[in-house]
Amino acid sequence: MRWKLALIALLTLVFLAAVMHGLDLEQARQALASTSWPVVLAGTLLYIPLHLMRSGRLWLLLGGENGAGQRLSYWRVVSINAIGFLAINVIPLRLGEAVRPWLLHEREGISWGRCLAAIVMERIQDFAALLVMLMGVSFLVELPAEGIVVQGVDVLRAGQRVAGTFLVLGVIAGALVMTVGEPVLGRIERLPLGKGVSGLFRRFREGIVELLRRPLLGLVSLLLTVGVWGTTVASVAVMLSSMPGLPVSLASAWTTWTLTLSGMTAVPTPGFFGAYELFCSAALWLFGVDPHLARTFAVVLHLAQFSFTLVAGGLGMLVEGVGARQLLVRPQAGGASADPGPAGG
Repeated sequence: MRWKLALIALLTLVFLAAVMHGLDLEQARQALASTSWPVVLAGTLLYIPLHLMRSGRLWLLLGGENGAGQRLSYWRVVSINAIGFLAINVIPLRLGEAVRPWLLHEREGISWGRCLAAIVMERIQDFAALLVMLMGVSFLVELPAEGIVVQGVDVLRAGQRVAGTFLVLGVIAGALVMTVGEPVLGRIERLPLGKGVSGLFRRFREGIVELLRRPLLGLVSLLLTVGVWGTTVASVAVMLSSMPGLPVSLASAWTTWTLTLSGMTAVPTPGFFGAYELFCSAALWLFGVDPHLARTFAVVLHLAQFSFTLVAGGLGMLVEGVGARQLLVRPQAGGASADPGPAGG
């Protein structure tokens, strides 16, 4: 486990060094000296209602019940969600996505299939929102004819491709789960590890069916998705107002966050360091911001968001009694094999 922690730390430092390379430190110092840090704090604190809305959405998608059919504690989902997003930010290649299903299964007895169904629905909503945001950029900003190319990557096209692919795959997965019958699952069970796969498949289907039975909960979760993304854009707008020389408008905040997220989705570096700053800076260049000022702001914005994730995730780990070793080893070693018992848990 120690070598995993060391590797993650090393990769993070490498990407952080890449961010600082070529930055005019004197210009950065002047920009930081003129920054309104109370405004930065205000923008960071907006992540509290954002996290509460995000946790409320997951609670709804889980049906508000634990594995025993009893009421699921909303505050437990808040702490587990905080741990999960911390893991996503520090474990490379988004392998931290497995942490939330593992904790919900271990702490509340919710089946892996039901957890996966809720998280797949959550991600479908997020990728649909990202596609809407990407389409909105072309209306808010006059884009270069060649597109927004950063280090050989067309950010808009890459974001549309990744978000569209995951959205389509999510819809196909849901349709497949609903149409595959028991005869097919019976044949799968006869294969090596087939029982675990078919069991996970059945629980995933039950989770989808449960969501479809409660359309009102789905509608509320969509409204919460709008709230999550709206609050994120508002936080970026507040952050932009903290540093003189930056554009403060719906267009600048919308574009900055959309292109930053698209870049992070396409290039998921450890802690998103490097990718975050690169694509955030590229968004601000569209508004004529000096490259050194843009990169300085990108570092401040990223560290503010990462600090919130780190503090919230750390508090969640204390509340749940989860150690770093468990996050790095247990979720990836779990999966379908960790989902015993009859379907319907």
